[in-house]
Amino acid sequence: MRRYITIYLLQIVSSLVVAQTINEVHIVGDSVADDGVVTYEVSYDINLPQPKSDWSYTVTPVFSHEGNTIADEPVTVRGKRNVRKLKRTMVFNKNYAPAGSIPSYVRAGTDTVVRRTLTLNTAEYPWIKGEDIMLCALIEGEGCCSVMESRVVCGDTFHCVRPFSPVIADVPDNTGKAGMLEQSNPILCHISQYRPYDSTRILRKEKGALYVFFPLDRWTLLHDFRDNATTLDTIVSITRQIMADTTSCVRTIQIIGLASPEGPVKRNTLLGLNRAMALRDYICSQVNVPDSLFEVCNGGEAWTELRSQVEELDIQGRDELLDIIDREADPDVRERRMKNLNGGKTYRYLKDNVLSDQRNSGYIRIYYDYVPDKAAAIINEASELLRQEKYEEALGLLDSVKHDTRSLNARGVALYMTGNKEEAIDCIRQAAQLGNEQAKDNLRQLTE
Repeated sequence: MRRYITIYLLQIVSSLVVAQTINEVHIVGDSVADDGVVTYEVSYDINLPQPKSDWSYTVTPVFSHEGNTIADEPVTVRGKRNVRKLKRTMVFNKNYAPAGSIPSYVRAGTDTVVRRTLTLNTAEYPWIKGEDIMLCALIEGEGCCSVMESRVVCGDTFHCVRPFSPVIADVPDNTGKAGMLEQSNPILCHISQYRPYDSTRILRKEKGALYVFFPLDRWTLLHDFRDNATTLDTIVSITRQIMADTTSCVRTIQIIGLASPEGPVKRNTLLGLNRAMALRDYICSQVNVPDSLFEVCNGGEAWTELRSQVEELDIQGRDELLDIIDREADPDVRERRMKNLNGGKTYRYLKDNVLSDQRNSGYIRIYYDYVPDKAAAIINEASELLRQEKYEEALGLLDSVKHDTRSLNARGVALYMTGNKEEAIDCIRQAAQLGNEQAKDNLRQLTE
């Protein structure tokens, strides 16, 4: 990753020392280690003009930010007579400097250019990460008869960019209140699973449907009969919540009234219809549901349910009983033949153990739909643009759904990448506080 920042500065520091110029400072690369330490390679040039013959000056490059400093190796530039004087001193005082370190001077009309690359890392200097750093030059000079007052020459700041690899995930389509309720209430089904009623459906085997029960040969719905109270309260609660929700809606409440095969077909058909209508009327008395949402079906005599239960029994005459149900077309004749089977023993068993579930039941299932989640579609489209580094375009989309908290993380990334870092971190922090795991990761990158 390469970033360049050029800084130019020209300042006269003394009548005896010509101008010093910080020509160029740039970050030539940065990297992030597994432990999170960021290393920056900083390259800089400082132009050091020729001093007067009797003078020398020392320049110490210093990187600083809010009182924190990093000093690089100083460099000294000397005039011709200054070098001669130093050489004499070194010759007469062998301990002054190691052998072979006799300095040279800057020839007339030439400048010295210091070109360096310095490695800075956040383990040693944690304060540099994501900050604007200033490169200054501390200048100290002396001549034959005087010492120059120390001066500081500074350039503009350069930025130690905080490496940031945005973490973005698509948001799930919001299925609304009904979608959440469905997870624990299988009475609910999405409208795509709707099935019209016909006599071949085995209702007892359909997952999650609820039954209410009626007294024998009655269609009055009693709240406290058998376990009706729990069932009815559940139906009312679910219906009420969906009707009040803006992201989902009830499409169809399917109610099927049933009666056992005992007694005349005409009577049982009337029982099935009136039981279904009684359940509809009860729901309407508790929740404001338009009549158009109800599908009231008369299941009549519950022969399909009965056959399903008989098939699972281990009793004498079971096969003969199934044969009667399958082959006898007239329901009244079918019932008489069942009663006469095995001297009435098989029928008595059915009456005591099976028929009560048919003679007392009304079936209900609620089908729902949900309002299309336009916000999720926009957020996910913007997230794809962010992955393509189309940050301005993504931000435009996200601004249109900024009221939706699901957009906070993606919007924060878009803001950061377009330069609005303060607002970006605020957005990402809000998303993290709401439990967004991607936002938590992004926040760690931007603040730790």
